[in-house]
Amino acid sequence: MASGLWRFCLLALALIFGLERRYDKAMVSRLAVLCMLLAVSSFAQTPSTTTPPALRMFHDPALDITFGFPGEFTPVVADPAKAQPATKGDKGEPQCVRSVLTAGSESKLGSSAFVISVIDSACPSVLKQAQQPGSFTRDQILRQLKTYGAASLTQEPFRYTIDGRQAAVTLAMAEPNDTTMGMHKATTYAAKACFFSNVPAKSSGKQGAAMSDQVICFDYTTQNRELMTRILSFTVKFSDQETHPVVPGNAVR
Repeated sequence: MASGLWRFCLLALALIFGLERRYDKAMVSRLAVLCMLLAVSSFAQTPSTTTPPALRMFHDPALDITFGFPGEFTPVVADPAKAQPATKGDKGEPQCVRSVLTAGSESKLGSSAFVISVIDSACPSVLKQAQQPGSFTRDQILRQLKTYGAASLTQEPFRYTIDGRQAAVTLAMAEPNDTTMGMHKATTYAAKACFFSNVPAKSSGKQGAAMSDQVICFDYTTQNRELMTRILSFTVKFSDQETHPVVPGNAVR
């Protein structure tokens, strides 16, 4: 169990560092606290045959969005009011990706981790790329998985909508190689889904719909292929609207 715990920590850290060069450094320190909490709980756990807990909810007041995730995941930010706002980096450069929530799960089946992040106008060039969720998820997941070894797609970008908002999800995997860091000696499986935070308003003239000024991304990583189906359990709710799956069932083939 302990070795699996450290695999999770490496998974989550690699996710955060892989999001963008100007990542949320505050999230890294919170992840370290999470790893210590998981370490304590893992040694205290006894074998159990109980069913996994129901979905847990996390509401981000700034986005006015509620995320639902499987109850076996332990979040870094348990209190949304304590979530770190967007800030500037050490050298004053804008923070291009703001981490909203990071969580991990350690079970007999293996370790899993996910990160929910926001990309906004702080970095116009990055936002412009993210506004094309199909190509963005494809390019980013391959770049992020290089941390784990030789990366390849297992499913091309699948485009869909979430309550009228453009979205896409891409699946990939990485086989360990000579450049694999640390304990990553197993195949890593991942999914990346990105979607607009709001329904773009229609612009006048022939330009069509204006682009959303915020893109939300969901990164999920595990070392057990069977656990990839967990991505279908994550939900999102915009304001007081209906709840929708982050990744619809027909998106995973």
